[in-house]
Amino acid sequence: MRLHHLYEDTAPWACFDEIKGKKFEDFKEVNKMILEVTDKVAGKNGNIVDIPIVLNIYSHTCPDLTLIDLPGITRIPLKGSD
Repeated sequence: MRLHHLYEDTAPWACFDEIKGKKFEDFKEVNKMILEVTDKVAGKNGNIVDIPIVLNIYSHTCPDLTLIDLPGITRIPLKGSD
């Protein structure tokens, strides 16, 4: 997730690197798209994959910041991980 600070007082919006040319202003729709893109990339079982999902959020209320979630250790066994 990449947070981008905007200096002008505008409505926040988001975009995914995986979905070119689409700008999301409704963050409920962003939440739905996170689930859809995750299912597309990692499968319905939530497999661990090395393909990143990049979400950019632009707002005047957030700092410039990049957050990276590294896949790896899970405390709950996944189906089919025998």
